[in-house]
Amino acid sequence: MPKSEATMSVNFPFILLGILQLSPLQAVCLAICSVFAQCNFKVVKTFTPIQIIFNVANVTTATVLAWHTYAELLRLHMEIAPALSFAAVVYFFANTIPVALVVAWESHAAPFSQWLQDFPWYLPFYVVGAVLAALADLIGVVFGWMTSLLLIPMVYTVYRAYRAQMTMARDREQHIVEMEALHLRAIEGLAMAIEAKDQKTHRHLMRVRIYVSELGKIAGLDPSQMQALLTAALLHDIGKLAVPEHIINKPGKLTHEEFEKMKIHPVVGSHILERVRFPYPVVPIVRSHHEAWDGSGYPDGLKGEEIPIGARILTVVDCFDALASERPYRKAMPIDEAMAFVKSRAGIQFDPKIVQLLQERYCELEQQARKQIEEMEPLVTDLRIERGAAPGAGFEPEHAANQTEQQQGADDNSTAAATKRHYDSLNLIAAASQEANALFELSQMLGSSLSAHETSAMMSQRLQPLIPFDCFAVYVKSKAVLLPQYIDGPCTRAFSTQPIPIGAGLSGWVAQSGRPIVNGNPTVEPTFLTESGLMDSNSSALSITLFDLSGDVFGVLTIYSCQHAAFSRDHLRILQAIQPKFSLSLQNALRFRTAENDAKFDYLTQLPNMRSFFLQIDASVQKARAQELHFAVVVCDLNSFKAVNDRHGHLIGDQLLRTIAEAFRECCRPGDTVARMGGDEFVFLFPGMDAHSAHRPLKMVEEAVRRAGAKLQMEVNVTASIGVAIFPDDGESTEELLGAADGRMYIHKRNFYDLPPNGETRSFLEGLQAS
Repeated sequence: MPKSEATMSVNFPFILLGILQLSPLQAVCLAICSVFAQCNFKVVKTFTPIQIIFNVANVTTATVLAWHTYAELLRLHMEIAPALSFAAVVYFFANTIPVALVVAWESHAAPFSQWLQDFPWYLPFYVVGAVLAALADLIGVVFGWMTSLLLIPMVYTVYRAYRAQMTMARDREQHIVEMEALHLRAIEGLAMAIEAKDQKTHRHLMRVRIYVSELGKIAGLDPSQMQALLTAALLHDIGKLAVPEHIINKPGKLTHEEFEKMKIHPVVGSHILERVRFPYPVVPIVRSHHEAWDGSGYPDGLKGEEIPIGARILTVVDCFDALASERPYRKAMPIDEAMAFVKSRAGIQFDPKIVQLLQERYCELEQQARKQIEEMEPLVTDLRIERGAAPGAGFEPEHAANQTEQQQGADDNSTAAATKRHYDSLNLIAAASQEANALFELSQMLGSSLSAHETSAMMSQRLQPLIPFDCFAVYVKSKAVLLPQYIDGPCTRAFSTQPIPIGAGLSGWVAQSGRPIVNGNPTVEPTFLTESGLMDSNSSALSITLFDLSGDVFGVLTIYSCQHAAFSRDHLRILQAIQPKFSLSLQNALRFRTAENDAKFDYLTQLPNMRSFFLQIDASVQKARAQELHFAVVVCDLNSFKAVNDRHGHLIGDQLLRTIAEAFRECCRPGDTVARMGGDEFVFLFPGMDAHSAHRPLKMVEEAVRRAGAKLQMEVNVTASIGVAIFPDDGESTEELLGAADGRMYIHKRNFYDLPPNGETRSFLEGLQAS
């Protein structure tokens, strides 16, 4: 059934009867009156004055043509019924053709296609109407006009049949609309899959769809071609699902091997979409959207009009919007420059006619695209799922890449446009000697410090004479991000110290792929600060991967320069030569820092140990003496902890200790310290606390122990025995304070079984102070 909002009025049998029995003027007046009645009686949508005028003019013309056709056929001695049938057919064409022209003009469709789509199925009703009009006239002549009124039920029957047909048509049309909406949502879902794979292309796909929609209408594509073009605009890059992510998101130019891999995506995309079996020709468009007008494109080398019209439109728009959009390896071009580039390729890469159409409308289409894109919500992929510790089959171990392959990858990724320096023979000899001496000195000095900061600073200082740069950055891999370990140089302010997700930006891509980048774009780094104004898209970056002893990636070294194409393959070679020594020195420094931190913290609870606590309390004693301040030392021992180990086992006991330690952290204020003394004993340091303000923190400690026991659903009632000492009331040295607090804790513990489990801490504290 046709998808059309057009309707047919029941007035045409009466107009045909008027043609049969009235003069031309009378028949026209009857037709005009019927139009006004049609436009104002039980209308679904209100008619505008322009529409009413058009309908009056259209029906008047059709009535006059039908009357003269009928009169001419009678003059030729044709019978009334056939003559009236011919007149009805003339009325049908005269009435429907102008309507089809107007509808086609408004929708930018082909007029003949529009007429074929909406109107031919009305013709049988016009013929039936002519028969009814002739029958009514015959009955009126033979039996009198009153008898012809008996035909009214027949007219009503025809009307009801028409109404039933229209209801069925609308139901089927609604079903078609719903199925098309479902189809479109499936297509948009596939487009979102492409977005999840290639985050840079989502807005590009949406903009391309808007552009091709308008250009397709201007080019006069039929509905099937138009739907295929709109679908292909969303799905033309679906074949990139078969291309590795590090190639798609590479922030630089592709190597020959990477481009060969990228070229498969039109073929893979067409194979994927063949399985969908679209009712319109999407597959040829997707397969051919990288073909060139002169035959130099891929994958099939089509040329000229051998390329499907949809693919020619998509190719022009795809290139235009890609130039006007951000890419990892360059900034977006202004749309005027992008249009000039596309125009320069007309007749070579693009269809000149399509380029001309785009040139006439690109400013208007750009405004329309920006408006619609602002209303869209991008796909959110930056999610964290808490549940799920590991896949059912376990994790696959990561294997180090072969060093030879990495060296080859480095050569492939080097940019041929790097600045070349011209030296004479003496300068080349001197430069080689200087490089050898500098590398030797750097190798000797690396490893002389166990500080990661000092090691990185030494590397930056000694590397500057060999490779001029404006910013030196070392990133260390931690789970799924790169953490800035060291950033130095005149352009340090161009980058923030936020983590870089693995695979994001220039350094993230190097960490993910294990391959270096020469003369990459620093502005694609997620941490780049545009407002600093220190670098732009013409700046350069050289980035290499840092490997540990097992060959796994543990960091990235990136140097940045404000100059364009500032780095060469020689610079890459120097970095790769010193990378093993620097990586080892940095890794040793990081391990030393980790070991140093481990020496200050309790392994089980991750709270500070007594070594760290003594340093903290000694500092607090000196500060309190100098400034006449108070602070409290609180010793806490768990009651019934041995019963927990006896009844539930030591693993549950360790879990209880970890839970209590976490609860203690939560109840501490900023500046407070909690440490584990050993076993089931903990000690607190509360700066600024005296005997009058000690009750509330001690109550929180008791409640924290109870909450931890309740959280683990212990059968044993675990509580806390607490002892407190106030500086300087109970002592002026670390030993005196800890001894006083420990003694009072044991007094509380001896009285534990004589006190209610929820005894008030205040009364106990007052008793301790009295003693």
